[in-house]
Amino acid sequence: MTDCTRPSPLHPLHMHLMHGLRLLAVAVVLCMGTQAQAANTRPFLMGFTPWPWDTEWAALQDTYNFINANADIISHHIEEGVPWTEALADTAFHPQMMQGWTLRRDLTGPGLKVFLSLSPIDQMRTGLARYRGEAPQMPLPAEFANARFNDPKVKKAYLAYVRRAIDFFRPDYLAIAIEANELLDNAPQSWPDFVELHVETYRALKQSHPGLPVFFTTSVHNVINPERGNPAATWSKVQQLWRHSDIAAASFYPFLQHPLDLANPFVALDELRRRAGGKPIAITEAGYPAKQPAVEALRNLPASPEIQMNVYYGLLGRAASERYTFVIVWAHRDYDALWNRLQGEFPEWGALWRDVGILDGEGSARPSRDVWDLFLRMPHR
Repeated sequence: MTDCTRPSPLHPLHMHLMHGLRLLAVAVVLCMGTQAQAANTRPFLMGFTPWPWDTEWAALQDTYNFINANADIISHHIEEGVPWTEALADTAFHPQMMQGWTLRRDLTGPGLKVFLSLSPIDQMRTGLARYRGEAPQMPLPAEFANARFNDPKVKKAYLAYVRRAIDFFRPDYLAIAIEANELLDNAPQSWPDFVELHVETYRALKQSHPGLPVFFTTSVHNVINPERGNPAATWSKVQQLWRHSDIAAASFYPFLQHPLDLANPFVALDELRRRAGGKPIAITEAGYPAKQPAVEALRNLPASPEIQMNVYYGLLGRAASERYTFVIVWAHRDYDALWNRLQGEFPEWGALWRDVGILDGEGSARPSRDVWDLFLRMPHR
């Protein structure tokens, strides 16, 4: 997930935009013209992160049960910090951390592909990831407190951490940095150090795991935003780093694009395809809210179950026509219950993704559930 980017105010006559989006979604599917469509097959995997809709055990079980039955890939997005000290010393990771890993692994159905996301970058995309010890997001230990990304001990510890995660989860796809472009936006002085860490980690992993796709992710809705810097310069640096990445992988939240035009909400994906130069594309997290988020910056966002349905229809149609590797929607069900239970513990921008589910907060199917099922029923080839 990404930080809050304020879109420009939108024209109040949303019906015209909704009509344009509906026509676009239909056109995407009708014009796919690919062998996959003719054979009624699907070239991309479909999945979710196991982000739960409540803190109760039943909600966690329900989340995994839904994914196991309604997806062919699961995204284990682990952004709790890095056990820097233990990884460097080659000692056991904290039992609390391993309990979480074991729960993820044990609840994941045996038929699912596994996409594992790890990152040396902190959640705010400003510097080195915090420490994962007894709890997530702990302060960095003294020996790492002022370390740069290319510090030899950071390189050694991060590679060791990733290797142990690979051995544990046995992923089919691996991201070793999450939304790396935002570090370039927020702390450009750290970018060269990060690139050095990424390249060395990538090369080492490809030597030991040559068949495992290894890559970093980019928040494409932010790259194209001119208010966040120079998009052309950012794309250039991302393209250079793609030389050390097997997939052009992207998080994509079209409602965070600036400016947003619902007649074509896929501008960022058009640019991604153009810049990727034929490299395989994957959507590592995505979503569009079915109701207006409780975030002041998005008070003018058009959001409804119908708009969400059309966005998801267009996204999955594009994934078919352009032969994406996979598409991950962040949450299968709205997490209203989790939000209400943890009231005050979430930052305001945590509401951005609260209502992106194909099920609403009560567990009832939205129209986007029909769109999901339509594509999921096509055999993956």
